[in-house]
Amino acid sequence: MKLMSITLISFFSMAAIMLANTGHANNLERAKTFFDQLNKDQLHLVDQFYDSQVVFQDPIHTLNGASALKKYYEGLYRNVDEIRFVYGPSIEQGNTVSLTWRMHLQTPALQSGKELTVDGVSVITFGGTENKAIHHRDYFDMGEFVYERVPVLSSIITYIKKRMAN
Repeated sequence: MKLMSITLISFFSMAAIMLANTGHANNLERAKTFFDQLNKDQLHLVDQFYDSQVVFQDPIHTLNGASALKKYYEGLYRNVDEIRFVYGPSIEQGNTVSLTWRMHLQTPALQSGKELTVDGVSVITFGGTENKAIHHRDYFDMGEFVYERVPVLSSIITYIKKRMAN
């Protein structure tokens, strides 16, 4: 009888752990789904994914609140012809997701509308009463993404990189 009780306790403990981990595992898939679906016609998704008090950071901005972030995304996606993400190895620990990605982007604003790619990582923390994204930080190389694609800057950056390599 004691062995049966220990076995049942072990079973229910394992089931509770699996359920808890399943809840957290959804955040990784939620993040991927959000970025795959977000475009200029789907900006309402911002309110579903982000907490109203979210803090967002990337190499050029720090934004506070979902309304500021929605306005930022609206500007970003306004002239996008096509955007897609290919996800690399990603991890989830507790309420935090670290998502590696390669963005494929076509916009007339960059490279005369030719597709460009940039690698990056998004670190997103979920929380609050609705388990929405409360902090989102993007890491990517602004030089690779923009500066090295501007003719005059490209020459200067190439020169600096060669000098630093020696």
